[in-house]
Amino acid sequence: MHASADAPIAGLAAAWQLVDHRSTAATADPLVLDCAHRLAADPAGERAAEWVYGLLSMTRYLATRAGDATAGQVAEALRTAARALDGPPCDHRTHPCESALEQLDFDELRLAGSAPDVVLLGNGTPTGADPEWQEPGTKEEYRCPHAVAGFARIAAEIIAPGTPEGIPERVPHHHEDAIDDLASVLHGYPRGGVEPAYEITAGTGLPAHPTTGALAGHLVLLHAACWEAASGTIRPRWVLDDMIGTLEDALRALEGATCSHGDGAHPELSGDPETDAGTGYHLLTPGGRARLQRSYEDGFADAPPAAWTCRAHLRALAHETLGPLTTARDRFFGERRTEYLDAECLRPDGTWDAARLAGVLRSAAEGEERTEDLGLWAGRRFVRGPGAAHERLVLFLTVCHSLDCAYPDPPPSVYRELRPVLESAVAAVPETCPHGDAHPGAGAGLPGGAGEHLAHLFAPESFPAPKGAREPDAWACPRNLAPLAEEWLQWCDTWDEAAEDGYGEDDD
Repeated sequence: MHASADAPIAGLAAAWQLVDHRSTAATADPLVLDCAHRLAADPAGERAAEWVYGLLSMTRYLATRAGDATAGQVAEALRTAARALDGPPCDHRTHPCESALEQLDFDELRLAGSAPDVVLLGNGTPTGADPEWQEPGTKEEYRCPHAVAGFARIAAEIIAPGTPEGIPERVPHHHEDAIDDLASVLHGYPRGGVEPAYEITAGTGLPAHPTTGALAGHLVLLHAACWEAASGTIRPRWVLDDMIGTLEDALRALEGATCSHGDGAHPELSGDPETDAGTGYHLLTPGGRARLQRSYEDGFADAPPAAWTCRAHLRALAHETLGPLTTARDRFFGERRTEYLDAECLRPDGTWDAARLAGVLRSAAEGEERTEDLGLWAGRRFVRGPGAAHERLVLFLTVCHSLDCAYPDPPPSVYRELRPVLESAVAAVPETCPHGDAHPGAGAGLPGGAGEHLAHLFAPESFPAPKGAREPDAWACPRNLAPLAEEWLQWCDTWDEAAEDGYGEDDD
């Protein structure tokens, strides 16, 4: 629709309501540019409120679909109007733009719905006498130049973020609590009542048609939570699935983004949980970005919103975050390849060599993926069977030792495959045995370290007996192996419960 210069406001307002993220440039640009031109022609005029609120109502298009030239022209008209409307203080205690900022959630485009009905605003009927007026403030408050200027700055910031000066530093009521909750999880000490899985995935609520500000906030939150999510301390698979899916959506939205910033111009997260959580949440909304801008000017933030909202930087940040999360999902839930250990644990011809395995196990480090793989390698060989009794004992204890070394906990891709090995050792246990209290378990409580004791058990001719060494029959005793297997099976059940937590169903 091409609006004529004398088109009645009712017709324009009706056309504005049809402009959103689904609109084409051919349909929407004439309307938004006509409105911007009218505002630019008289930025502090008596009809400025109509044009400001008209443009605010069309931000769903302007912030997500409009070309750079159109969006830039409209944002400049709005900022010019805001400066022209600034004037002496008014008598209003608050303005509608302030409460609109406080009532936001994650999607700043909801502010488009804060634009009042401009037809009712200008119909001359007092607020109390107009039953159709449903806005939270009075018409006088919405016509106040300070309110119109506030909404003009908000609309401009949604369309072209990074210049939030003059916007009220109002943020959604729950964001400050959310910052503290996420920071507590990142510190490793969640606050009471906080569910870590949901706090870690705070950045996954990316709107279907995100603004640049929404992309910035969500991507910073995802990056801040990335290492915690990839560590394995939070068990449900959906955590990684949702984070990866959001990053892939963001990369599609940011495809082709470039910038002219030089090396070192893009900011990095600080690594401090409170700072990074605050940056992420504050980037989500115009009022939050205004607060972040002041923090930067006061020397408390390392970068202004303009640096964080560079789309090329956001694209790089998304790629940087995606890699560790994808690797973690493959590690925790994907198929694990262990063939590479054949060359280290077996003879060149592929036959059994307990001494070679003992050397590998002796150097197994806590918390390493390689140690998890060693347990899987042993478990797979155990299941293939049959093998001599000593070989099967060695493989079983290698499985248990790998579980002992897992940190923070073994992932489902490991412990679920090892269950049959553990179940094989659960049997009727004799009431007595000749070993008394000398059962070594998997060696974790023995002096000098389990690796030394297991290496000697595996290949006594290659590895000397450490202090406190147990006899081979104490290791192989059913009263040693069955309780050991039962304990690890109980842990497997516990880990499964944690992995299923979240949506209430198995995320396999």
